[in-house]
Amino acid sequence: MIHETINYTNDGRVNLQTYISDIHEGPLMPVMIALPGGAWTHLSYTEGEMVALTFVKERYVSFVLNYSVGDYSQFPNPLVEICWAISFIRQHAKEWYIDPNKIVVAGFSAGASVASMSATQWNDTKIAQQLGVNEEDMKPNAAVLGYCCNDLSTIFDNEVDDLVIPTPGKITADRTAQIDVLNYVSKDTVPIFFYHCRYDEYVPVKNTWLLASKLEKAGLPFEMHIFQSGHHGMSVNNALTIQKDPIDSSVTQWVPLCLAWLEKVFSM
Repeated sequence: MIHETINYTNDGRVNLQTYISDIHEGPLMPVMIALPGGAWTHLSYTEGEMVALTFVKERYVSFVLNYSVGDYSQFPNPLVEICWAISFIRQHAKEWYIDPNKIVVAGFSAGASVASMSATQWNDTKIAQQLGVNEEDMKPNAAVLGYCCNDLSTIFDNEVDDLVIPTPGKITADRTAQIDVLNYVSKDTVPIFFYHCRYDEYVPVKNTWLLASKLEKAGLPFEMHIFQSGHHGMSVNNALTIQKDPIDSSVTQWVPLCLAWLEKVFSM
């Protein structure tokens, strides 16, 4: 396996970590880009490398994008960075034995917001010009969202649910419009798989069905799972993350469900 770090910023703050298979036989491999959460203040290890390794096991070429957090998270930085990652990976598709038409962005919590912005706003002409690529080069083929906030008002204007509200990173403190992806669903939105836990203490579960409603109204493909048990931040919830959380036999199922869904999306 090729495991290295590719820097986007000169200081190495934003980078792409690679988990590239050295087996170049059989069908070209799909790609999973993991986007860890961390409330826009830090990046969670269990939602980065643990996700990458889980999908490597399923014959994906995996990457972790360490995107801008804290004061650096000001929009459009995170969207530019995921657009760069997708286009960069496509440029190296032949070298890395990957299928350029099977690139998935998989985010969790704040990272899910990056993934959802990518899914709904990948066709930003200004970003394409900034990166020197075509808009189609920046397009993910599917998105996977774990416990994603799709409407900031459900957190910061919420006076009913007993939520834990962390100190916001700049992009959320600014109430950045593009994070409220409900307003950006269009015919160009890519297929989305999303899961949530019913009693998520940070992001109200209503965020999931609000997005599903928008996608349904637009006639777009998606798959949604809401688990009765579990809590925020469970990531892949398998043996790799056992030190953080005990394995929940229900929540763990999102991974095989997602893999089965992706097979169908890729054959569409």
